Amino acid sequence: MHRHRITRRTFLRWSALAGGTSLLAACGGAPATPDAHAPTAAPSPAEPTAVPVSRGAPVTLNILWENWGDIYNGLMTVVGENFTKENADITLEWNFDPDWVTKLTTLIAAQTQPDFTIMRPAPLANFAARNALVALDEQVQIAGVRREDFVTPLWDAGFFNGKQYALPGGADFWCLYYSKDVYREVGLDPEKPPTTFDELIGHSKEILQKDAAGDIQRIGYNPSAGWFVNWAYIFGGEFYDAGAGKITANHPANVEALARLQAYVKELDVNKLAAFNQRPGTFEAGNPFATRQAAFIIDGFWTYEALDQHAPDIDYAVTFWPTLKGTEAERANYMVGGWQVALPAGAKYPEQAWKFLRYGFIDKSAEMGYSTLNGTCVKSQFQAWEDGLKAKMGADNRMANYLSKFTQTGGFATKYFPLMPVQQFYLDELNRIYDLVMREEMTPQAGLDEVTKNVQAELDKALKG
Repeated sequence: MHRHRITRRTFLRWSALAGGTSLLAACGGAPATPDAHAPTAAPSPAEPTAVPVSRGAPVTLNILWENWGDIYNGLMTVVGENFTKENADITLEWNFDPDWVTKLTTLIAAQTQPDFTIMRPAPLANFAARNALVALDEQVQIAGVRREDFVTPLWDAGFFNGKQYALPGGADFWCLYYSKDVYREVGLDPEKPPTTFDELIGHSKEILQKDAAGDIQRIGYNPSAGWFVNWAYIFGGEFYDAGAGKITANHPANVEALARLQAYVKELDVNKLAAFNQRPGTFEAGNPFATRQAAFIIDGFWTYEALDQHAPDIDYAVTFWPTLKGTEAERANYMVGGWQVALPAGAKYPEQAWKFLRYGFIDKSAEMGYSTLNGTCVKSQFQAWEDGLKAKMGADNRMANYLSKFTQTGGFATKYFPLMPVQQFYLDELNRIYDLVMREEMTPQAGLDEVTKNVQAELDKALKG
C-alpha cells in the first residue's frame, strides 16, 4: 500500500513538480492576479471557447488520469461511481497512465482527446499555449465560485495569459512533523517545537549526533533540494517578474535562503549527509523518523499511514512550517502543491465533463479529499474534510488532532511556482545548482545568477515561438 504512496506523493513531486532528483535529496511563485500570469508563445488562431450547450443524450466521458497505483486509482473511481448514481445518463471511463502528459499530447494531436483530465501547473502552461484546453472563465462565473472560495495557490496556478484553464483538484498541505521522543532524549521541551528557521536549525544542532568517524547517527532537520523553493518563498523571495517577463532566481531573499541552507549543510558535512540519506525513506520500514534517527520530516497528512505501519510506537506531533520570525502573517509565504482538473478543447462532451468537475471537485471536494487521501481545495469544506478523515483514520489516531494544522496551512498559503513554458527546465536548473552550492563548488549568488541567465535565455526563445 505504501509503495503506492511513494509513487503518488514522492516520485510525482520530483518528476512532475520539481523535475529531476538531487544527490542530497532526503527521502521523504507569488500568486499573480488573473491578468498577470506568465507570457508564452503566440497562440494559434483557433481560440477555445466556453463550454457549449449539452447534446442531451446519454454519454460516456473518457477521463485521463495520473496513475497512482491500484489502491488510489480505485479510490478515485469511487468518486465517479457516486457521480453516476446521481447522473444515470453519464458514465465514466477511466484511463490511468503513468505518463499522462505524453498520452494527452498524443491524443490531442490525433484529435481523440479525452473529455476530462487531471492537470498540473508545469504542463498547463504548454497545453494552454497551444489552445489545447477549454477556457473555463464563463462556466466559473455562471457557477458563482470565486478565488477566495479556494486554496489560493492552486486557483491562481490555473490561469495562463489572463484566462482560467484549470480548477483546483487536490491540495498537498505541507507541515513539520517532529519527534517528541527525540526532543525528550536530548533535553528539549517536546511541547515547544521550532517556530522560526533559526530555532529549527538550533534544535537540529542539539539533536545532531555523529560517531567517531563523523558519520551521522541522528539528525534534526534533513535538508534537500526539493524544499528549497518553499524556503525561498518563506524568506520573502520570488522567482519570476510576470510584468517584466524576467526570471528572478537570484532574488536577494532566494540567495539568503540558499546561503543559510548551505551553512547548515556545511556543519553536517555534505558527504556524510549523502551517506545518511542512503537509509530507507519515510514510506519504508526502518526509515530514520520511525527509528528515532531523525527528529523532523516535512510532509503532508497522508504520512500518517506510513507512520502507523512502520512507527506505531513513536510519539510525534505536527506543527506549522517554521518562518523567519514565527508570526502568523508570514504564513502567507507558504507554498502549496497539488493537482488540478481541466477540460481538453475539442472533446465530445464538455458540458457533461464540466458537470462532473463541479460535482467531484467543487460541490463534493471534501468527500473526494478524505475518500482518496487528498486535501480539499474548497475552504468552506475544510471542517467537513477534517471530520471525514478523522472518521476514516479513527479519532484515536495520532494524526487526528493535527489535521487542522494542514487545513490552516492551506488557508494561509498564497505561493506557487510561476507558470511558464520552460517551468520544468527552471526547476531542473534550481536542483542542479542546489547540489553544486551545497558542495561549495559555487556560491549561492553565483549559482542563482547562473540559473537566472540560463532560464531567461530559454524563456526568451520560447516566447519567440
